[in-house]
Amino acid sequence: LIAVGLACVAFTLYFRRPSSPIRFDLAEWTPQPRLWWAMLRIGIPAGGEFALVSVYMVLVYDIIRPFGAAAQAGFGIGIRVVQALFLPTVAIAFAAAPVAGQNYGAGLGPRVKQTFYAGATMCAAIMLSLTLLCQIAPAGMIRFFNADPGVVAYGSEYLRISCWNFLASGIVFVSSSVFQGMGNTLPPLGASALRILFFALPAYAIAQQPGFQLRQVWYVSVASVTIQLVVNLWLLHREFARKLPRTAPATAEPAAAT
Repeated sequence: LIAVGLACVAFTLYFRRPSSPIRFDLAEWTPQPRLWWAMLRIGIPAGGEFALVSVYMVLVYDIIRPFGAAAQAGFGIGIRVVQALFLPTVAIAFAAAPVAGQNYGAGLGPRVKQTFYAGATMCAAIMLSLTLLCQIAPAGMIRFFNADPGVVAYGSEYLRISCWNFLASGIVFVSSSVFQGMGNTLPPLGASALRILFFALPAYAIAQQPGFQLRQVWYVSVASVTIQLVVNLWLLHREFARKLPRTAPATAEPAAAT
């Protein structure tokens, strides 16, 4: 709460500077239903993707409950480590949305595609490095927060297996941000919902089988993220084909000297 309050103060001071391009105009605070609806149409599905992350967490905790407190603690620490590792990739993905949106608004289709390719390449490089890190030293990252051998064992196993979807997750982040920039957030929401479905059904089915092991849940999770990536890329390719011009707008040639 304190951090949010300080951020609001800093935000206000920043935009009250004489050089700020934004000014407070009471007339602009009148209700604008069409603009509000346009914002909600983009924002609600995007927020729905974050809500589905919470659904995934609830499902996992429910499935791993029979394994006891150590398994739950190991997963809890592991998922927080993953979230921390994802921060650079999330930053790149968030930056891709306004860049793609500006180029989309300007009718520069090739640049929208290039935004996706550049963002995906940078995220892939980061995610591959993080995958290697989770393969080499998963126990050390878990032990930093909890030295209990059981917690370390469960958390390390989670990191060692789940890291195989880091690359797919990074590209999914970027593609979802490009969708936001193009003003259509329903496709990535649908892909995320499909991922939850393809995770929940097999995971619960496997959990009912004799000899069920926790690592099987993580393998199902990796497979579901891979499916999400394939669907996201297909939907993005279709969106590019539908909405983007095949070539950049022609620029005026300078007049020849006489």
